[in-house]
Amino acid sequence: MQELPRPTARPLQIFPTDPTRGYSAARTATILVENEILETGPVGARLEVIDYDGHAKVFYDRVNLDDPAILMHGGLTPSESDPRFHQQMVYAVASRTLANFDRALGRRISMRRGKRFDRLRLFPHAFRGKNAFYDRDRHGLLFGYFDADDDDPGANIPKQTVFTCLSHDIIAHEMTHAIVDRLRRYFLEPTNVDVLAFHEGFADIVALLQHFSFRDLLAEEIQRGRGDLRKPTLLVELARQFGFATGSGKALRSALDKPDRKLLDSVVEPHARGSILVAAVFDGFFATYQSRISDLIRIATGGTGELPPGDLAPDLVNRIATEAAKTAQRQLDMCIRAFDYLPPVDITFGDYLRAIVTADFELNPDDEWGQRAALIEGFRQRGIYPAGVGSLAEDTLRWQAALAIPPIRDSFTHLLPQLLQMEAQRFTKLSTDPRVTKLETREIISVEESVDEADEVGAYNPWKDMREALVTWATGNLHALQLTGPPNVASLNAVFRTAPSGALLIELVAQLVETDSATENDPRYGGVPVRGGSTIIVGVDGIVRYVISKPLPGPHLPPEDEVRAVDRVERQERFIDALDDRDPMTPYLCPGQYSTRMKARMSLRALHEGH
Repeated sequence: MQELPRPTARPLQIFPTDPTRGYSAARTATILVENEILETGPVGARLEVIDYDGHAKVFYDRVNLDDPAILMHGGLTPSESDPRFHQQMVYAVASRTLANFDRALGRRISMRRGKRFDRLRLFPHAFRGKNAFYDRDRHGLLFGYFDADDDDPGANIPKQTVFTCLSHDIIAHEMTHAIVDRLRRYFLEPTNVDVLAFHEGFADIVALLQHFSFRDLLAEEIQRGRGDLRKPTLLVELARQFGFATGSGKALRSALDKPDRKLLDSVVEPHARGSILVAAVFDGFFATYQSRISDLIRIATGGTGELPPGDLAPDLVNRIATEAAKTAQRQLDMCIRAFDYLPPVDITFGDYLRAIVTADFELNPDDEWGQRAALIEGFRQRGIYPAGVGSLAEDTLRWQAALAIPPIRDSFTHLLPQLLQMEAQRFTKLSTDPRVTKLETREIISVEESVDEADEVGAYNPWKDMREALVTWATGNLHALQLTGPPNVASLNAVFRTAPSGALLIELVAQLVETDSATENDPRYGGVPVRGGSTIIVGVDGIVRYVISKPLPGPHLPPEDEVRAVDRVERQERFIDALDDRDPMTPYLCPGQYSTRMKARMSLRALHEGH
């Protein structure tokens, strides 16, 4: 008998926000995730759920998502009391978040870390406490649980056990931290006031924009707000249960604010500063959304633009929800895709704006929705101005195209088809034909791994030759790439993206990083040395299209760039001094602690305490 094709996706039930608002259709959701072969846990190719309760010192029974009874129901029914659903929840939301990055970046992101960790590990009940965080050393997401506030628990029962692993927003937020750390490993090094704020703000952006993919919740909130998404609703508020359970009387954070250009000069706490970035991005989203539904409102109101009192017509709600979901997904794709156009170190909010504008222009030059213009305006209203630009005009904000840089040829040329073939194999969906899926396949090593990690893996690995060829080329073009010496290749990727027009864009993206050796062991810098480097975007013809650099100071730079490079080092030193002044423990640190104090400030666990 002929075997049936394996479905490409499996449905799993989740809470689209958290359990506080009940179990109605709009408060639970069924999402589709990759239908990969799973072991109990669940354990897949990139994610592994380990349900050890660090407080109770016990392993909970592992869920088998391939159990026929569970499959027939589209996963376990949402439950606050069943640890197996908790396992399903963290796996499903983490998988969905990872898929959004795969889709936007045009490649399959590896979550492997060297020989020790084949997958990112998810711990639904890691500890008892009001926290959840990504831990680089454990290569995992650790979720806590705690008792709701006794005096002001919000919609929770006083002393009710609140599980952070049941919050879509917290899972998506922490998963984004883990993915960002794979994409830009140096973005956890606090070299300026925007770095950790970007990590936090971007993680919130991903979690919040994913709300708009839950159709029932979206339609209900559109009906409740009569199409106005700027009102405080579940769609634009983050981690409501956590916020109320801790006694704050409100959601943890929100995408809404009152624009104030002066805030950026005074707000330094990473979550608060990150919220400015979130609001800027959502201002752009709201403006585009309003533009997209304006014709629907005109038709529904006979041209007056004033909706009549009472509930909106269901057909109108559905049409508005469709436009909101499309706009949110496109905004999310823009925000994620920008990562390949960011410098490899020392990120600022201004860099991020330039990266979004450039990356979207490359794929969608016409911007028929006006989404880039709306986003730029959101940044302008909050005083986020990139360094080194004369205006906020779109053509000024785009990174300058690379000029007079010799193409990548020679030894790299014969390796290019091999790289493209392997990356295409990794990114292409698995065949649905069971005869094909049974064929033995050779393990493919991910280029998201660092140089040392990829070299350690005992499998077919052409990346070493590719990196060596790239370093040889870069060493021969140091001045053009604004480097001082042979760089470290932090990552090398082939990406495959499809434009709205249907055109296929294939590029190579590499991060070239170097470290100022004089600052590596200098206690003045607290374990976070001064780094420089360039991200290069290369066409399949070997022509270098962009060089996005944060150079180290030196005579190799033109005078204007040399001034900016020196300013960047001095800015890092001033930032360290400011943190030392605000930290009451600085005078009491022993020499060993003092020399690693900035490295200690990279801890997301400490950063998330109370946030």
